[in-house]
Amino acid sequence: MKKLIFALIVAVIGYQFFMGKQATAPDLPQQLSLESYAISSGNLVLVNRDIQLKQDPTNLAPIPTDIAENVIVNSEFLFENQAIKPLKQLFDAAANDGIEHFIINSAYRSGKLQQQLYEEHGADYALPSGHSEHQTGLSLDIGSTAGKMENVDEGKWLEEHAADFGFILRYPEDKVDVTGINYEPWHFRYIGLPHSMIMKKNNLVLEEYITFLKKEQFYTTEINGTSYFVQYTDNKTTANIPDSETYIVSGDNENGYIITSIIE
Repeated sequence: MKKLIFALIVAVIGYQFFMGKQATAPDLPQQLSLESYAISSGNLVLVNRDIQLKQDPTNLAPIPTDIAENVIVNSEFLFENQAIKPLKQLFDAAANDGIEHFIINSAYRSGKLQQQLYEEHGADYALPSGHSEHQTGLSLDIGSTAGKMENVDEGKWLEEHAADFGFILRYPEDKVDVTGINYEPWHFRYIGLPHSMIMKKNNLVLEEYITFLKKEQFYTTEINGTSYFVQYTDNKTTANIPDSETYIVSGDNENGYIITSIIE
């Protein structure tokens, strides 16, 4: 019964989300080879209790200890290199709004460390190796020196503005039944634009968003004056994409790719 109710909710939300999608895709004259991309790599890989990460990240870099004046970074935390710039932009924007008391408590964790946490603290505290988002190098725990994130300005600001910079609150309070994880107001995940904005606008978590992409196959959207064409394919060798010099390919960590192209 629960599965049926969830399916109906997904169908309704899916219609509302994609009803603005153009009826046909734009011209897709460019053929892209996917053979050099990995299903288990990219900003949109889905990792949870049921889906195990099949490939460790290969482009990690230390988060600078001086990334922003309003953030304490008191350890060498590794993070996906290309996500460090938007992370800095996020903190700088918060500082401009007078939000001053952030602290980074965790970022990338190796499979060995994740398994150690799981064995020491149990399933209520940690997921087993391969099932934690921290192993992707795309998630981090952001706290506040002023108090618990659910009560302080830092948490409220991030929940409202993180999506502007490509980040999502991965485990929101109203989606526990979908994510299988209790509310974590400190756990933020980088997925990039336009995905974070679309998810926030339509109150979706990553599991729901990937389901929509698989069902609808493509959509177009405009964010801050930039037009994006997002498409899903389960073809492992090639894809036809718009005539664009700027595109990002991400595996979904299951059986397909999401290609995000910037279009004129």
